[in-house]
Amino acid sequence: MIGGLIGGLYWLWATMPSLWSDEGELRAPAISAESARIVRYDDHGKKLWELKGRSLTVQEDVSVGEEVTLRFFDSEGGEVLVVWAPQARLHNRTGDIELLGEISAVGREFSFVTRDLIWDNSKKLLKTESSVRIEREEFVLTGEGLEYLAETGRATILRDARLILRKP
Repeated sequence: MIGGLIGGLYWLWATMPSLWSDEGELRAPAISAESARIVRYDDHGKKLWELKGRSLTVQEDVSVGEEVTLRFFDSEGGEVLVVWAPQARLHNRTGDIELLGEISAVGREFSFVTRDLIWDNSKKLLKTESSVRIEREEFVLTGEGLEYLAETGRATILRDARLILRKP
């Protein structure tokens, strides 16, 4: 009985992947998952955002998602903005997110398209320096750069804003 237990423990130890390099340093193993999800909460336990990806690779400092959907929530837990991107890089310690590629987003009152968007978790700010096109039922707004405050739902074009009113 004890011999079987010791043999089982040895087998478990021998088949585990090595977590240490040859120099004895700890190595963080990468974890990959298909159809994965990461949720970030504030200090009061309210959901800030949820990142879902077709695939997700988690390492110690950075997690990389492919074909991602990033949902933002208000203080009551309601969804305020949904963003789609080909790739996302989540900085695990800070909660900052880089969305890479052609980005599209839909909010409660508008939608927009841009390229390469950054979520600054400490400021609760979504921003880009790229060209932006914002659409609402009554207008189209284009320009360079965007800041979106998740707490207020307010989007601001930073430079060269052009407004096109739609006919009623």
